[in-house]
Amino acid sequence: MPLLKDYLGSLVSGINQARAMADVESAKIAEAYAANSILKNFSVPRFKASNIELDIPIAIDELNEVEEKNYQPIDNKSFNSFAYNVFKDVLKVDSFGRKQSDLLRKRIAADTDVLEKDLKAKEDIQKSLNKYATGLTRFFVASTNSDNKEIQRKLIAQLQESLISKIQAPKKTIDMDNTKVLVQSHQLKEIPPENIVRIKMTLVEEGMEWQTIERDNGEVETKLLPE
Repeated sequence: MPLLKDYLGSLVSGINQARAMADVESAKIAEAYAANSILKNFSVPRFKASNIELDIPIAIDELNEVEEKNYQPIDNKSFNSFAYNVFKDVLKVDSFGRKQSDLLRKRIAADTDVLEKDLKAKEDIQKSLNKYATGLTRFFVASTNSDNKEIQRKLIAQLQESLISKIQAPKKTIDMDNTKVLVQSHQLKEIPPENIVRIKMTLVEEGMEWQTIERDNGEVETKLLPE
């Protein structure tokens, strides 16, 4: 099945070639007119297109989905703040001591950077977040010399529950240029009318002509320029 861009390109190319063939035929007619004593006084007929409107029916055979190139799974600053607040909420405190707070914030920032890299590498979101929550909890427990299993369980669970919504899954978009399409009439006849896509395209003729430029130093340069 052709790609949409190849199919549309072939249509435009075909029309362009037909236009060129018309000029070749006009040149032959001009030569015939010049050789005839009567016709040489007539203007030479020449086909020139103004606007060509195409109504092209197609059906999508296979969509080509691509993931966004600059995938940003998390907003690090906001994510870090939410993670820090989870610790305060679970521990039921308004704030931590300055030293403990600084250590926790630094660890959260470092682990968030690792989490972001894992997510950009297309690692599983839930598994990556579980590793993140478990690592932070173990760090906090070790730094506070706490062995409260219930607090540990709540921290891991609450971190995952609160932060999962802050992670953006990679978005996929449809690459229409590289989408495969059905274009043959016998194929389209088998497709329900509601599944047929009609592409309307208008082609405008703009000619090019060779121009010869002679410079002051005697050099001659030939350029292909718009009419």
